[in-house]
Amino acid sequence: MIERPKVLPETPASAGDLLSDLLGSMHLVGTVLFRAEFREPWAVQTPGSRQLARVLPFRTEHIIPFHIVASGGCWLELPGHEPVWLAEGDAVLLPHGDSHGLRGREAAMPVQVGQLLPLPPWTDILVVQHGGGAGPPSSIVCGFLQCDELLFHPILRHLPALLHVGPESWPGDSWLAATIRHAAAEATELMPGSRNMLPRLAELVFIEILRARMQGLADDQAGWFAAYRDPVARAALGYLHAEPFGAWSVTELARRVGVSRSVLADRFRRLLDQPPMHYLAGWRLQLAAQQLKSSDLPTKTIAGRAGYESEAAFSRAFKRRFGLPPGEWRRQQPGHAPASQPPVGQSHAGRASASAGP
Repeated sequence: MIERPKVLPETPASAGDLLSDLLGSMHLVGTVLFRAEFREPWAVQTPGSRQLARVLPFRTEHIIPFHIVASGGCWLELPGHEPVWLAEGDAVLLPHGDSHGLRGREAAMPVQVGQLLPLPPWTDILVVQHGGGAGPPSSIVCGFLQCDELLFHPILRHLPALLHVGPESWPGDSWLAATIRHAAAEATELMPGSRNMLPRLAELVFIEILRARMQGLADDQAGWFAAYRDPVARAALGYLHAEPFGAWSVTELARRVGVSRSVLADRFRRLLDQPPMHYLAGWRLQLAAQQLKSSDLPTKTIAGRAGYESEAAFSRAFKRRFGLPPGEWRRQQPGHAPASQPPVGQSHAGRASASAGP
């Protein structure tokens, strides 16, 4: 059992809502593409997010598919997992954007979802019909959440491949169930304003599912959400995310949080499986990569702002994390759009201390 300190003398304003800060920085955007009207027998296959992003009008390679069952039901099949039955009122998210299939109760040859969609652009929510035509129907709302994978990484790496919720998942959470029902009704009835309402509802459902998952964690679980629930780790994360390029050390961070170095190090080791400064170094590299992708700033400038003494040291650390040197990685980004804007998350111009580097 992790001991919880009674007093945290200095808590940053952002620590209490760190999840909102991180979600805000990743530019989360909901997109509802179509409502599927399936009749038995039927089966469809959706490719992984990177492949899907090349054929659909998305601004990012990281796409989180979601499905809401408005009526009927279906099986969801994900490689390496047991099939999951989705009933009316259920919602499912695939945070890693994995390829997956949906099918009815009867056997059918799967069809690639792209074959059912007309060529973009689409001016309204599509209604797709598929299947045997005479069998029992199922109505499913299919959409995607777009986000900056680089800034989503701290949360993403600790999420399972599948997040499945339904009316019985959290009996006390009537708001989530009602929002899912409302999204299904909006897509089914297509009332005035539905095209703008549905993406917002999708974003709300996603955030509420993340909150519900965090609240439902057992005390012995690890990961970013477990760290968020812990007062020591949450306060430390709040400081690091508020000033990612500050001159941090373990001693200074522990002083701000109001605990000893050993307590702080223990929390990060137990909950995030890494020391505090390793977490900070990784987050700085995520921010640096985002800046490489979204701006035309020289690599040397980005390396200096990330706290590296030389461009060569930055290049070595970047390649260890992303598999390619910064320049080559930047050239390969399909979403690269130069813009003269300050680095995401940089609220202080001060240079980071060398102790935070990998």
